[in-house]
Amino acid sequence: TTVESERRSLILVNPGLAPRRATVTTMYTAYRLNSPNEVMPPHRHSPSAIRFGLTGRQNFTGVEGEDMVFGPGDLVLTPHDTWHNHGNVGDEPAVNLSVLDLPLVETLNAVYFEHDYKEAGVRKEKQSTKVPADYSERIYGHGGYMPRFVSHHRGTGSASPMYCYRWEPLRELLEKHRDWDGDPYDALTVEYVDPVNGGPLFKTMTFFAQMLRPGERTRAQRQTASLLVTPFEGGGLGHTVIGGKRFDWKNFDTLAVPAGEWYEHVNDSKSPIVLFIASDEPALRAFGLHKRWGRTAAGDVEKLA
Repeated sequence: TTVESERRSLILVNPGLAPRRATVTTMYTAYRLNSPNEVMPPHRHSPSAIRFGLTGRQNFTGVEGEDMVFGPGDLVLTPHDTWHNHGNVGDEPAVNLSVLDLPLVETLNAVYFEHDYKEAGVRKEKQSTKVPADYSERIYGHGGYMPRFVSHHRGTGSASPMYCYRWEPLRELLEKHRDWDGDPYDALTVEYVDPVNGGPLFKTMTFFAQMLRPGERTRAQRQTASLLVTPFEGGGLGHTVIGGKRFDWKNFDTLAVPAGEWYEHVNDSKSPIVLFIASDEPALRAFGLHKRWGRTAAGDVEKLA
């Protein structure tokens, strides 16, 4: 039951891809409920994952000895093969959004999960703290400056060493540029990046925050990458057109945008709306397969990437 289980996740399985656990062909998303004052034992797995806070300010994730408490809008990484545990250290239930590249890893026949966490050969139910709780912010929270007194190789070294991306500085960045023209296809979009090399957080997935100003409508585009889109801030009252079909949405809904489909986003409200977006673009780029096309104001198709 939901009371007895240490993992309470509602996985969004696309009926067009069932019985695979997939929301789009390469990624799945799930809503995870954490009960008050619970932290599950450590585990690790080959898929990479993120947690994005939706409700509650005491969500907990510990990764390789960095214990992070996070709230709405905060993004926490659990790179592949890193020991980590999740939970809630507050007195109220908390919900976060999970995104994993499990369908892609499953296709490559490379899925594994491990639960036998040990320190010095002794099985443990909790990871020992190895760095300060604000390590990611303290070391990587100053854009343009790279500390040379720490190693930036964390976990397997194949993902961003910054495990926690806070919502406040990202939201402040969007607000500072609210009056800019933005991009006709992507409005005001900010990508989460590895602070060491400027690349995506994972080799398989990248993530964006996109602000739609009141009444803003992006131009239609399509690409070979698949997207997962979650309206996060602004109260909702918008819609997205995918493959010619309109989908109305509100906060915390999730849209699956399959590769190859034309899509556009519309803010129907009188306040800004921020979308949280996951994309498998890095995986496509690795094979030289990522392409994007847009439809101009005149209705012509132009190549974007």
